[in-house]
Amino acid sequence: MSKKKIEEVVDETPKGESPVPTATKSKSVEIIEINKAEWDKTQEMLKMLYATADKGRIFNYESGKAQKKPLRIKLSEYNGGIIVGWRTVKDELIPHPTTGKLMGEVQQYEILLDKGDEGIEKILINGYPNFSEARYGKRFEAEVKSRSEDFEGNIKFDIELDNGRIITLDSRFVN
Repeated sequence: MSKKKIEEVVDETPKGESPVPTATKSKSVEIIEINKAEWDKTQEMLKMLYATADKGRIFNYESGKAQKKPLRIKLSEYNGGIIVGWRTVKDELIPHPTTGKLMGEVQQYEILLDKGDEGIEKILINGYPNFSEARYGKRFEAEVKSRSEDFEGNIKFDIELDNGRIITLDSRFVN
């Protein structure tokens, strides 16, 4: 096994300026050379150790080293705004006048839309199919920046939208 040092030239000149020969630095990179037999032996040893190791400990080690992925959630877009809340205004069953069997339902929902600079707008939607289309029709992902919990246990997310604007949304109205 032998070691070599290789000098790597790093140009630290800011963009748009002409490089000056004295403005470069060199950092040394250490390279180790081993023969193929030693390399294969080392690889076999790693495979054996990994195969016989405790899987739980490997998982804990790898998850501790891994960077956490940001939480991404899905939001619904409707009528030029982002749905930030809804509630059922009316949900009545319609029975048949003579048999009493269920003939249908009358449903009405109130949706809160965040229209950005225009503020929050309330819209009434009649029927569950229309409400479902509003909630699941056009969706997009956004990144959660922070999570908080109030004294009643309700979880709220601070969500960063694609345009950089941050909105606070109750977890019940996510996904």
